[in-house]
Amino acid sequence: MDMATGEEEVVEAYDYEFDLENPFTSPADEPITSLLDAEGHHSPSVSAAASDARRVAAGFISKVRYDGELEVHPRVAYLALNYVDRYLSKRQLACEHKPWAPRLLAISCLTLAAKMQRAAAISVADIQRGEEFMFDEEKIQRMERMVLDTLEWRTRSVTPLAFLGFFLSACFPQPWHPPLLDAIKARAVDLLLRVQPGTSAPAATPNATVLPLDSASAHLLPPMHFAEVKMAEFSPSVAAAAALLAAAGEVAGAHLHGFEAGVAACPFVNSEKLRECGEVMAAACGVGPGWTAAAAAAASAETPVTVLGHHRSASSESERTTTVGSAANSADAKRRCMGPPRQWG
Repeated sequence: MDMATGEEEVVEAYDYEFDLENPFTSPADEPITSLLDAEGHHSPSVSAAASDARRVAAGFISKVRYDGELEVHPRVAYLALNYVDRYLSKRQLACEHKPWAPRLLAISCLTLAAKMQRAAAISVADIQRGEEFMFDEEKIQRMERMVLDTLEWRTRSVTPLAFLGFFLSACFPQPWHPPLLDAIKARAVDLLLRVQPGTSAPAATPNATVLPLDSASAHLLPPMHFAEVKMAEFSPSVAAAAALLAAAGEVAGAHLHGFEAGVAACPFVNSEKLRECGEVMAAACGVGPGWTAAAAAAASAETPVTVLGHHRSASSESERTTTVGSAANSADAKRRCMGPPRQWG
């Protein structure tokens, strides 16, 4: 999705209380390992992403997001759906007995996300306009409390956006040109929004094959929803790296090889997961998957790459210190990989 000029002006006007790109209250004191330790607590399950409740809630968020009169900010919608995903990863909604439940969950997550980002207050009456029946404030507040309890009050979500600055500053080859890095980050954000419903307009699905799900009913999913469910298999850090590499391939092709080498040098990068995520993103967003060939080559190199899967163990210190990669800038990238966030772009 290419944001309209008016929408970009709204972004500049917002005073974020919670910045999705800097989720910690004191980011200068938190190393990258803290983000990695936290991401497993903030990632949705595949079963939640494939559920009917999620599909209905995402559809409602998308409808609200693109109602021209409501002006719901894309990052509010993005955070709201993250809350939906995390809630459904821990609790089930009996849609067959309570068909209204996913909509109530979506409304509550939207209002919570708006509060977290100090966005303009969302009118619960306006976002329910045209619905068969409406929830009152008391019902929504009770659901908000249920969401908060289920999330254990961890509302500062660690999403792929939190890793963008790190990968650019730790892995992108020097010398750095801030306008170029800004363009890569902006395009990566665009791609990440596209693969999460409710935050981007529906796009035409390219003629590409998405990796199969381990589910007997996977073939019944619409193409875009298929990719969205598949994306739940990848940790936020992997999704961020895949989005940045895809963006760099479009915006800064001359630097792509060096960037790939820097990412491969990071001791927490799972190259196979990175390649798979790039293919899914390419299919869902129509971006060129050319860089995935290099990722596959890195995965098969003699020097092993540390594997940190979707359910990473926070106590595995050896996984974080394994030597990986063999590019010219890999030593420098590895040194920066463990640097504090104050060095990030």
